[in-house]
Amino acid sequence: METSPVSIPDSKAELLSVSLMEGLDGLLASEQTIDPNELASLRSTSDELLIEISDYTRGLEANVDQMLKEKEKITEVIWFEVMSSIALLLLLSMTALALFIGNRRTLRQLREANGHDHLTGLANRGGFSDAMDQRVKARNPVPHALIVFDLDHFKQINDQHGHPQGDSVLKEAAQCLIKTFEGRGIIARWGGDEFVAAIEMADNSLHDIKQKLTTLITTPPSIQINGGVIPIDFSCGIALWPSNGNTVNEVMIRADAALYEAKEGGRKRFVFYSEDITARRKEQDEIRASLSRALSDGELFLEFQPQFCFSSESYVGAEALLRWRCSTSNEMIPPGKFIPIAEESGQIWAIDKFVLDEACRTAADWARRGLGQKRIAVNLSPHSFQRLGLAAIILNTLERWSLTADALEIEITEGVLLTDSQQVETNLADIAKLGVRIALDDFGTGYSNIAYLAKLKPDLLKIDRSFLKEANHHTRASIVQGIERLASTLGAETLVEGIETADELQFVKDAGCQLIQGFLLARPMRADKIAAFWLKNQQANETGNSNQSLLKQG
Repeated sequence: METSPVSIPDSKAELLSVSLMEGLDGLLASEQTIDPNELASLRSTSDELLIEISDYTRGLEANVDQMLKEKEKITEVIWFEVMSSIALLLLLSMTALALFIGNRRTLRQLREANGHDHLTGLANRGGFSDAMDQRVKARNPVPHALIVFDLDHFKQINDQHGHPQGDSVLKEAAQCLIKTFEGRGIIARWGGDEFVAAIEMADNSLHDIKQKLTTLITTPPSIQINGGVIPIDFSCGIALWPSNGNTVNEVMIRADAALYEAKEGGRKRFVFYSEDITARRKEQDEIRASLSRALSDGELFLEFQPQFCFSSESYVGAEALLRWRCSTSNEMIPPGKFIPIAEESGQIWAIDKFVLDEACRTAADWARRGLGQKRIAVNLSPHSFQRLGLAAIILNTLERWSLTADALEIEITEGVLLTDSQQVETNLADIAKLGVRIALDDFGTGYSNIAYLAKLKPDLLKIDRSFLKEANHHTRASIVQGIERLASTLGAETLVEGIETADELQFVKDAGCQLIQGFLLARPMRADKIAAFWLKNQQANETGNSNQSLLKQG
């Protein structure tokens, strides 16, 4: 707001001033006596001038007063604006403080929620790591046993009963672990069906932990699902901090390796970590890395073990056995070492296709050489029976090598029957429709379902060598003859594996078995050697001297 400047009127006041000054000058300059009239005129002018000055002064005072009032109004506005700004700043500061406090509370709640598993209420992986960090960094840290748990066959429960029932199993497993260790440490759900416990260890704690784990394994908790009771079986691996590693992460890796060892050893057991486990895992990792190269570089090959028939007094076929000679070490790697790794890594299908194709090629070569049709038996992994179109692949292989279906025998283990998979049933039925023989390997060592056997109707039951080691002759004979009767009921043949002595040969012959296989007859041999073996056997047949020494032993 602007204030108008105060100005003295320059009309009448100036004229009066000029007139007064001229009159005074005249009086001072005149030597004559002052005329009273002039003096009166000067007085009148002076009075008028005083009046004008007085009016000017009052006007000036009024203007100043007006200006001060206007300044006061401006000051009031500015003061109000300043106070409003201060109040707004205080309000914003208080709001920011409230938001900061609320945000801290929310973050704390989120961290707490993030540290727990929403399904079981246990700590999750993040919560477990935070808690262990605090314990490790304590002034006097206490040693801990780190235990990794895995629920056996949990996937089957999910597949058969649904995920809601699977969640119930996980909750029950969590409560069981809480009760087992009674708040002595941290228990967390690591993910899926895997749990982790970090248990404080005092002087006698390790013995106590072993006892608790033994009880957990031998008397597992159970849950009712769909009217049935399902046991919750655990496998677990244990490693000790700091004995088995400087950091919690190192110990966890070793506990996990011990868990893997427990599962490989048959599940439903616990294993403590040892340096031997690390050595085996390293070897397994090297095998896993070398498998692909082994197949492409021709390190995998087949050997064939002949199978003899008593009734025809001749060798009727051979079993194809997979072998691996490592080009780096020039050592033979047993199938028991690399097959499970191939199954775990997903490389088994490529290996199975190689075995199937190479076996059929070899059988076709026998026929091309005029050795007659010898049946070739091929083992396929249980994983391969889960694949779509397995029968079609087998048919294509037979056609590629111009073999009839009855020239091929597919061997399966009792584990295949336990998968309870529709795809497995479909594949087995389709293979049987092709006319390919189906043999049940290691019969009697697993848990064969008799009803499913009747449905499958295998062509051959292979009796495991372990039955020949039964010390009691009567018991041994009863077992083998019982299997023979079962096979006869199913319309199947039997083959006894692992014949190594003349006594064993005599026993199986007396028991009525028709097919045999073992070192006493012939050891596994390469394709070129078995061709020579067939040729020698064929020539002996033609001269009437075939298998005489073998039959004499029988």
